[in-house]
Amino acid sequence: MNRSEEAPYKDVRSLVRGLQVIEALSELGWAKIGDLSAAARIERSSTYRLVNTLIQLGYVSRRTEDGAVALTPKFAYLADALKDDDIVTQFAWPPLFDLSKDVLWPCDFASFVGGKVLIRLTTHKISPMSVHRAMIGKERFLVRSALGMAILSAMDDDELEASLEIVEKLGGANSEDVRNRERVRTMVEAVRKRGYASSTGQSEGKISAIALPVRGPSAQVAGAVNIVFFRSVMTTEQAAERYLDKLQLCVRQVERSLADFTERKSVASSEP
Repeated sequence: MNRSEEAPYKDVRSLVRGLQVIEALSELGWAKIGDLSAAARIERSSTYRLVNTLIQLGYVSRRTEDGAVALTPKFAYLADALKDDDIVTQFAWPPLFDLSKDVLWPCDFASFVGGKVLIRLTTHKISPMSVHRAMIGKERFLVRSALGMAILSAMDDDELEASLEIVEKLGGANSEDVRNRERVRTMVEAVRKRGYASSTGQSEGKISAIALPVRGPSAQVAGAVNIVFFRSVMTTEQAAERYLDKLQLCVRQVERSLADFTERKSVASSEP
């Protein structure tokens, strides 16, 4: 694909260069203009102008003793304005896309929001094995889906009970499913022991899935990733034998990106 196909509108050159400066500073930390110019691959005079503009806007600060510049905590404030789900889905897409290209089957990323398991990302549209298309925003069962069980399996006992209580109070099919707490806990333990969640025809009669939870930097559950396939093609055990390693790699990549983002955010907010 050529550049004209990727970007139908002409680049705003000053914006592009400004973002190059910001990206370079995020890697360098405190840096003098010469070093920043080299890292951003922008001529020195243009780097001066861009830095001065960013200083005026409060995104960059200059150290008086040596003239070095660095990003300000304003970037951390911007990051705080992003919802956690928005951040996770941005980091989840590249690994999810690669996973689906590798296994060919469609894959989803879902999160637990307001007592519901909602699909936030999907590769159904690009998978040659999919019969579905519009999946974003679709709800999946909490206990009857691989995504839901993967999410529950990553919760500690207190979080699990609190979540089940909320789901029960909300009513609906999920409420009936979680009423028997002992049964749910037995199912969760089985998922933990097996090492992955699975479902066979419980969300859709002809569809099976395997799934793993995605954890944030503090080990809290951030969502789950699945691989969806036809029941007639293979069992969940066969799917796990073929694809579990690839699914685990996808999850590790998402979790690593989340951890790196949190670390950069923490450093940025602690700098003077």
